[in-house]
Amino acid sequence: MHLIANQETIDRLVVQGVVLLKAFHEKHYNDPRGNESEFLRGSFAGWRSTLHTEYHEGAEEIVDRAVAKSGLSIPRGEDCPTFLRAEHNC
Repeated sequence: MHLIANQETIDRLVVQGVVLLKAFHEKHYNDPRGNESEFLRGSFAGWRSTLHTEYHEGAEEIVDRAVAKSGLSIPRGEDCPTFLRAEHNC
């Protein structure tokens, strides 16, 4: 799906995703079960959910760009394709 937004907006959203992924992985590395790790996991989930609300199927293109640019994985639980629909079994 082609994203319907200007390139500057898409680029900013990708940067937001990169920042969230880096912050999550840093906190998770130091304290995997800590409150800050879980808060950042939730922040990433919220960012991703908002993208799906605005861009529907095109949202994953933005998520994929953030993952590629950061070189980091999506937080566990978030890597399940049905996570946002509350149907996940991952």
